[in-house]
Amino acid sequence: MNIWIYALKNDIEIKDIENYKNILVGDIIFGYIQIIESGGFFIVKKLVKKEDGQVEENDIESIKVDLPYSIMYCCKGGRFLYKLQKKEINFLLNEKIFDDSKNKKEIDENIREKGGENIILYGVPGSGKSHTIKTKYPNNEYTFEKLVFHPDYSYSDFIGQIMPIVKDKIVSYDFIPGPFTNILKKAYNDPSGKYVLVIDEINRGNAPAIFGEVFQLLDRDKNGNSDYAINNENIAKIVYGKDNIEKPIKIPSNLWIIATMNTSDQNVFTLDTAFQRRFSMQLVKNSFDKKIQEFESEEKYNEYKNFIDKKILNTDVSWQIFCKTINSVISDNENDVNSMEDKRLGVFFVRNDDLESKEKFAHKVLKYLWDDVFKFDKDKLFNKNKCHTLEEVIERFVDKNGKSQFDIFIDDVKAMLYV
Repeated sequence: MNIWIYALKNDIEIKDIENYKNILVGDIIFGYIQIIESGGFFIVKKLVKKEDGQVEENDIESIKVDLPYSIMYCCKGGRFLYKLQKKEINFLLNEKIFDDSKNKKEIDENIREKGGENIILYGVPGSGKSHTIKTKYPNNEYTFEKLVFHPDYSYSDFIGQIMPIVKDKIVSYDFIPGPFTNILKKAYNDPSGKYVLVIDEINRGNAPAIFGEVFQLLDRDKNGNSDYAINNENIAKIVYGKDNIEKPIKIPSNLWIIATMNTSDQNVFTLDTAFQRRFSMQLVKNSFDKKIQEFESEEKYNEYKNFIDKKILNTDVSWQIFCKTINSVISDNENDVNSMEDKRLGVFFVRNDDLESKEKFAHKVLKYLWDDVFKFDKDKLFNKNKCHTLEEVIERFVDKNGKSQFDIFIDDVKAMLYV
């Protein structure tokens, strides 16, 4: 059995599509549409070629898919069918499309994984929060849904929203699930699996408003199940099926919610105490002294060691020495009014290639130090006799070579770099 996908066009019949002759008996064809307002792609039709050459058509509940533009290109505006590769089928299509909901198996709660919790990993920018998630929750054990909060992100984006869907020139309004509802469905229907919802930059969006009534589900018992439930027919229809829309919604024990937060960005959106107490707040230490157990493999650990000991261009100063030196200056510059602890450079603030390019290093690191960290105390780090503007800082660093590249800093700091 082959699985095909094509762009639904009202003026093109399935049998008129140019490569329809390649369809075999028993092949499944999915039709997708794009909702202009949201930019999302939704599968709304399922067709099966029968032995008599006819095509059996079935409208299905709209299912959102992350459709690569390469597939759109192959479909050429509805004039071609695209044959899905094996690796694309599970990625694109919700497997429940293939199931007969009437034969749906009962969920065995006795085998459900336990231990799901809500965690916020916080620390300075580049301290390794994403690295911690990757190491502690490996891809071969956990299934992920990832998203990023931002000022325009809303409850509708997170939970789902009712959208107009055009089927056979008739407009209907269906609930299109968001990432929370999608992973809730997957976790509930796969009790032996482990699922993680990753929310990057949780404080860059209005988190309490984005969660809405789902906020009540964040209280969990010792196994990881929600202590309380909510009623939401739209979510229930997606998670439990259209015959169970009155069933209360809970977060199951096999679903983890892991969020990250840069402490330097606390002024974007504040997380109130009631919200924070429903999460385990875990500080990711900004330390270079990482152990091999913190990495996926010995190879990754060796890559890390090479990275932190890598010299910044031809200065003879490693990234580790530079970072520790600058961070000590930042920490010593704190006072009762102006706390700078969360402005320190994180271990992973830069990448390998940033250490190999004068321009990249200058525009990423030096600009950050000039504009953000020492915005009001530039003379505590920079040599104001030689550099009066950021433009002069970058120009001097780029034009010089070796030790003289750090003439942009005051003498005490430069001496610390070359101890």
